[in-house]
Amino acid sequence: MSLEFEKYIEDKRGKIIFLKQDHKNINLIEIKKGFARGGHFHQTDTSHFLISGKIEYRVENIRTRQEKISIISSPQIIFVSAKTAHLLIALEDSLFFEVFENYEDTVYPKYRKIVENLMK
Repeated sequence: MSLEFEKYIEDKRGKIIFLKQDHKNINLIEIKKGFARGGHFHQTDTSHFLISGKIEYRVENIRTRQEKISIISSPQIIFVSAKTAHLLIALEDSLFFEVFENYEDTVYPKYRKIVENLMK
């Protein structure tokens, strides 16, 4: 069983390291204080593993528009149901990872606008 490096990207929000292990993708994601990640939803359940830091975590059911906002400190596993938009805003420099097969996402405009505005 080996872990392969795929690519690395960096912007104002921090770094993302993309890894692959067999059929699974593993993303290690940094969010610098004051910036956000996410702004989308998935067709399948997902989990975020918060390793360090503190975030404001927003989720919104895309059908009912019911929103929940939580403050989450590491270490924590955050479960996200399918078709639930999510947004992570770093209250401290934060690091999390996610593991999945066949990654896909759909932009959720309400949350994506927040991600983009925080990058200005």
